Amino acid sequence: MAVKTEKSYDSIVRLHTLLPLIIGTFLGFMAQNQARGVEPTPPSTEQTTENILALAVQSIGGRKELNKINSFQLHGVIRLPDGKPAVEVDLATKRGGKVLGILTYIGVGQSRFGSDGTTAWEQKLDENNEAIWELINDAALSRKVQQTNWLEWFTMLPNQINSSEFVGEGEFDGEDCWRILVKNENENEQIAFFSKTTHRPRGRRTVERTTGGDVILDVYFRNWEHDGKLLLFHEIVFSRDDHNSVTLKLDSIVLDKAKDELFVLPDQIIKLRDTK
Repeated sequence: MAVKTEKSYDSIVRLHTLLPLIIGTFLGFMAQNQARGVEPTPPSTEQTTENILALAVQSIGGRKELNKINSFQLHGVIRLPDGKPAVEVDLATKRGGKVLGILTYIGVGQSRFGSDGTTAWEQKLDENNEAIWELINDAALSRKVQQTNWLEWFTMLPNQINSSEFVGEGEFDGEDCWRILVKNENENEQIAFFSKTTHRPRGRRTVERTTGGDVILDVYFRNWEHDGKLLLFHEIVFSRDDHNSVTLKLDSIVLDKAKDELFVLPDQIIKLRDTK
């Protein structure tokens, strides 16, 4: 393994610490910055949240095709603003609550999370780059999945219909979009954007409150390709205040191929579970 300089190591450790912020959600999935023109515009009476979401689901292949998915696997690489690879991402999910996620911090180490459908867990790195194994609850696991699998963030939006509101239109990532405001208890607000032309989901805007002031986080969905009968985005760009963009490029999406053996609990987690 190549030796990293202290500066390089610190940069990747900061990325490890900020990943939930940079690629957090949704899924994710944060209050909008009015100075950026995100204040709701008078909504058109011709559109509703239900209609926008229905059109969006249809635009990527339809609810029927989405419901057929038994397992979902993706692989990609997160690159820093200078284009250097920083994190390799592997995620597999399967019906029954089975999950395995692996984040490889290049030149540093790995963190993992998963579930066999019954026991949720994670393995993270401490300040000395040593592995720490922990049991986590299902809500924490779901947040981790949504931070990596933005398709899940999008497909879960209809479940939040009672806390969503159509708030008009606006430009996002160079395209005219419909906007849906999502408000959930104990979460910051978020705006989901949908193309007025193709009806596809184009991304999400949130604002993170920090000690240094508000940080605007935009997530762009780009590079649409067919995977089976579904049309999915293969590039996710995470932009902070219109600069310092981090890009996750997916070079592989595989449907319905994940085997159950992939989700077997690690020995360290079995010991924790059995002694709890």
